[in-house]
Amino acid sequence: MSGKFILRNKTQEVNVRNLNGNPRTNKVVAVGALVCGLILTSGTGLRAQQPSDERSDSNSANNSESNSAPRTTSDNVVPPAMTLTFSERVRLYEKSFTNPESLIGPVLGAGIGQARNSPEEWGGGAEGFGIRVASGFGRSVISRTIAFGVAAADGEDSRYTPSNETGAWRRTKHAIASTFVSRSRSGGTMPAFSRFAGVYGAGFIANYWEPPSQNSASHAFERGSTALASSVGWHIFEEFWPDIRKALHHRQE
Repeated sequence: MSGKFILRNKTQEVNVRNLNGNPRTNKVVAVGALVCGLILTSGTGLRAQQPSDERSDSNSANNSESNSAPRTTSDNVVPPAMTLTFSERVRLYEKSFTNPESLIGPVLGAGIGQARNSPEEWGGGAEGFGIRVASGFGRSVISRTIAFGVAAADGEDSRYTPSNETGAWRRTKHAIASTFVSRSRSGGTMPAFSRFAGVYGAGFIANYWEPPSQNSASHAFERGSTALASSVGWHIFEEFWPDIRKALHHRQE
């Protein structure tokens, strides 16, 4: 009997150790589940509001008929004087989770972290890489959610619009500036409050699951600044990608 009791206790200890073997992974999963739950909950409420949003879309469409520039919700070509309706913001928010930036960014960031073994507590191998990807994607989800709320409140339209400039340097300056400014309701420009709140808010929230070596305020600020620099690089890519694609197409011919 005593042998069976000891064996049972050892089995329970092993099970508890397995459950608590990687508490940081559990934190990432917990925060991810919480964020997804908030998105799903808000999505239900947003869809319940769609009848009024559809009326707003109808009114906006009628107004746009008298405007010389056609209305568009494209991610690249956006008439600066047009105001996004709430339902348009919801659709763009949902679409943002499947665009190349949100999918490639966490993987590239995880690759860099893996190469630098940062944070070192997460180790290497497939498990370490998976945790880094999950952490990066979690920050992306949180950042976009915060940015969505702030932009809906202050009327920002932070979508990137290609420049009409000529010359590589002028176009590069436009791409860089577009990271720090957004279009306003009036068609002018304003500071990109939604982007700042998103990247730095996500950087600090990530302290919840980051290991001790990376969960300080300075590291959170660094994560936010890195995400902002990544947006600069992505905007430069968006500016010149049509030219690159055209050059590749001609070369194939």
